[in-house]
Amino acid sequence: MNEKNSGSVNGVLMAAVVGAAVGAGIALILAPCSGKETRAWMTQKGRDIKDRTANAFEQSKESMRRTATDLGRDAQAVATTLRG
Repeated sequence: MNEKNSGSVNGVLMAAVVGAAVGAGIALILAPCSGKETRAWMTQKGRDIKDRTANAFEQSKESMRRTATDLGRDAQAVATTLRG
């Protein structure tokens, strides 16, 4: 990636982070729940997201393992065919 694209990507990422922080701050200010309830809700949502992310990661890892195994098997079959 050249320097021009890298700077542009960094700028977009920084804008996204700042936007998310501002949005979260506004949401907390306007939240209809107490601080304690909001923290409990955020904790639970954080755990849910962590669990879903871990599950998706494990599924992706297993899918990649199966694909690698299949590719290896196919490559061996092609090599055997070419030798024979």
